[in-house]
Amino acid sequence: MLASCPIPLLAQSGGDSGSDSGSDSSLPAVRISDPQIPIDQLQIKVKPMTKSELQREADAWFALLRAKGGQIAEARLGVKQVISDLETTAAEATEAAGATTGSEAADGAAEVEVAEVGAAEVEAAEVAAAEVEMAEAKQGLLADVNVLQDERTALSDRLEVVLDSLELKGGEAEEYRSYLAAVSGIELDTSDVQTAWSGFVGWLMSREGGQRWAWNLARFVAILVITSIIARIIAKIVNWLLDRKVKISQLAERMISNSIKNVVFVIGFAVALTALEIDITPIVAAIGATGLVVGLALQGTLSNFASGLMILVNRPFDVGNVVTAGGITGTVDKMNLISTTFRTFDNQTIHVPNNSIWNNVITNITANENRRVDMEFGIGYGDDFEQAEQIILEVVKSHDLVLEDPAPVVVTHALADSSVNIVCRPWAKTGDWWQVKTDVTRAVKRRFDEAGISIPFPQRDVYVHQVDAAKK
Repeated sequence: MLASCPIPLLAQSGGDSGSDSGSDSSLPAVRISDPQIPIDQLQIKVKPMTKSELQREADAWFALLRAKGGQIAEARLGVKQVISDLETTAAEATEAAGATTGSEAADGAAEVEVAEVGAAEVEAAEVAAAEVEMAEAKQGLLADVNVLQDERTALSDRLEVVLDSLELKGGEAEEYRSYLAAVSGIELDTSDVQTAWSGFVGWLMSREGGQRWAWNLARFVAILVITSIIARIIAKIVNWLLDRKVKISQLAERMISNSIKNVVFVIGFAVALTALEIDITPIVAAIGATGLVVGLALQGTLSNFASGLMILVNRPFDVGNVVTAGGITGTVDKMNLISTTFRTFDNQTIHVPNNSIWNNVITNITANENRRVDMEFGIGYGDDFEQAEQIILEVVKSHDLVLEDPAPVVVTHALADSSVNIVCRPWAKTGDWWQVKTDVTRAVKRRFDEAGISIPFPQRDVYVHQVDAAKK
């Protein structure tokens, strides 16, 4: 791409290229003299160079870049001149055609002399030939501009390599980078459609323009896809290891695997941005600079983060547990370091901040394998309470889901205002708790009705005393 560069990168005698930056001309000549050196080789060669050598190297590349910019400017001026000449020629042809038309109108129906006609035809042919020649020259200059821009891009890339190494060793490169930013990119002359179109097509088809960006975009997408696949594979491996090698809750497993997956994807995204030739250093610096401000603004979020860590460490509940926490009763669906998601029994999804959960009472209803079913039945004072106890005990023992150990308890425990209350406490598997409760309640009501045992409702006796008015 740089075959048109007329000079080597650095004068072997040390040259004057470094004088603008104050470099010492007594320093030995640097080792790069090939302007077509591949970028990967240039990166290797500049690594052992000193700051002074790199300064001179940067000056040399900068001189080449400026020279290339001068060549592009001259080519563009040439295109402008050709366009102006074409416009002038077209105007003269139009003026000559108008003069000929005026002459014919003045002569009326008289025939134009053969000599005049021949002269007009010769002049028209010369004008047409001149226009064709200038159009060809214009096309050639436009092609030269595209080639020169391609070469300038290649020089800019090599100067960037030198500047990166220079900055790592304490050198100043701001002035160079400002110049690079000013001259980089595609330049289109919108005053002429053909010139603008030629510039766009030339950039699109060039190796350092459209082809380069197409390749960069392809690399960007490929890196993202590969990163996504790798992140999922790593997350599955982490899940497998945590599940079989480390005994932690499913919530912790999911959070750790998801966090690792997100970290891997962020790293891959950063690498993908570099494929688009985007410098991520300023982005990282900006994130670090705004970290304190963000931390102060997100104090509540950080509090939820800390509570989430405490929940994961102490493990008061896990995925699938039925829990009462933060004023919500439901099944734990998922959790992150900010909030916990519950699914209620009427199929609502509720997100509760971890801070509200950790700072309040947490009741894990399904944490244990077995659970006691507490029921209470009231009978009338006129009914046989021993018969009622026997009926309840028979119902409980006949139920398939009631556990034999611990044994169920049925006992009369309170003489209330309107009823004699009998407590029934069988045990069942936690998952069978609700079914046992409803089945036993229905069966006891049916058996009480068959035995004629009443289930009283609250009542109040009111006595009215009549006073004989005559006795007053």
